[in-house]
Amino acid sequence: MKKQTKIIVAVLAAVLVLAMVFVYKLHWFGAGMKPQQAAISHPDSVVQAVVDTPEVTSLPKTDGPKAMPDVEFPQSGNKVEDFVTGTYEIAMDAKGFLDDDELEDVVLVLQNKTDSTDLRPTLVLLKQPEGGYHLYAASWQAIGAAYINGDYQQYDSEDIKIDQKRNLIISTFGSGPVGNRETRYRFINHELVLAYMETYNVGAGQQTRVEYDVFNSKVTVEDINTMKEDMPSTISHDTLPDHKPYLFKDIDPTVVFSE
Repeated sequence: MKKQTKIIVAVLAAVLVLAMVFVYKLHWFGAGMKPQQAAISHPDSVVQAVVDTPEVTSLPKTDGPKAMPDVEFPQSGNKVEDFVTGTYEIAMDAKGFLDDDELEDVVLVLQNKTDSTDLRPTLVLLKQPEGGYHLYAASWQAIGAAYINGDYQQYDSEDIKIDQKRNLIISTFGSGPVGNRETRYRFINHELVLAYMETYNVGAGQQTRVEYDVFNSKVTVEDINTMKEDMPSTISHDTLPDHKPYLFKDIDPTVVFSE
């Protein structure tokens, strides 16, 4: 019996040692898992921020659209630079004949040097017979901000020009929902009004181009089905409702026809 007792004691001792080793390892492996478990249970913890940093920083910001700044520009100036006040600088400019005279006018798009997400004013400067320029109008919505949501560039490229038909043409090109847009403004009865707009957008399986012929109150829509190999297109026409002239200084091209 003594021999059997010794054997039983030895076996129990071995089992006890193995159990202690198992508990020891389980403790340390469990400790190694605790930070991730804590991150799941407490999403506001510092560990969560460290573990999920790439995913969190890649999410789009949710800042709302900027309000129109309360800024007044000079009504007249001897040179173009006289209208570039405060923290603004010239981002784009165009020269040409806009109104009915033969004096070369200037259009400026200004950018706030301290905030790239600020709305950019577009200034129409009419050359005066006696020299210098008169500020006809400033639009805060003609082109929109260069950056949105903090650091997201809104357009891939953009351009303004005055063509030979005395149209002010503003073009923006962007991927995704923003799409491409061209707006044309022309002086009619001494007011600069929206004459034409064209938009182009690409969606899932479809491309859509819309022409708004404002002067003739016509809308033309072309839908292209990109899901089929031959990419068939359908064209439809509609009529714009009667409306007073869309003044350059007042309208937002992104929503003017959304109704």
